[in-house]
Amino acid sequence: MVNYCIRNLIIIITFFLFTASSISIAHSAPIHDFNKAVAKAYKFYREAFFLLKTDNHPVASIELEKMVIQWNFIIRNFGPTPPEIFFNDQQWMDTLNSISRAISQGLEESIEGNSKKAIKTLKPIREILSNLRERNGVYVYSDTINKANAAFKELKKFRYNPPDFSIIEEVDQLRQSLAITIYWYRQCIETAPLSISENPEFIRLMEESLYSLSRVWVAIANKKEPNLISILRGLSSSDQLLFLRFG
Repeated sequence: MVNYCIRNLIIIITFFLFTASSISIAHSAPIHDFNKAVAKAYKFYREAFFLLKTDNHPVASIELEKMVIQWNFIIRNFGPTPPEIFFNDQQWMDTLNSISRAISQGLEESIEGNSKKAIKTLKPIREILSNLRERNGVYVYSDTINKANAAFKELKKFRYNPPDFSIIEEVDQLRQSLAITIYWYRQCIETAPLSISENPEFIRLMEESLYSLSRVWVAIANKKEPNLISILRGLSSSDQLLFLRFG
């Protein structure tokens, strides 16, 4: 009799736990709605970041004001009821709030005309968002752009510190870095959503970038340090444009 009562009690508790969980999930926000809202805020972020780099802080401030509004919308609509995939993230609200603080501080610094300080304040947001997705198993196209930019960042080091072409190990490091960069640039093409893959600007940018990257192979084969430096210098602006327009 005791065992029977205990078994029934376990069944009842399990039922209520399952019901509560189902109710919570039912009221959670869809992940695609969250990603769409973040993508809108992130566009303002990229625009502001680019403008601050050119010291155009008045216009950058306008973009940051838009981002403040959009991020407040995100906190209001997704903070209390995150998408199901973020339910167990103990850092969920801390992450949203830390981004909010960075945006507000960056805006203040931009209004004050301190572009360099604003850039320093805003820069971590990109990594914070990437870490949020990564620790919860979420992947969006922006992450592919991040991988491509990170790969080129490593390759660009050879612009300032070219290899000694007589040392095989140094040349191999350059070859490896180049191959990784090309791989991620091609991934940007292969995984791009239709709205981007059919964009003439994107098509042109990627074709030109991959062609320039292929020329690095030629510079390596011919052991032409000036050519290597020149190509990587030209690719720097393309890499920044990839993030600005499509990241």
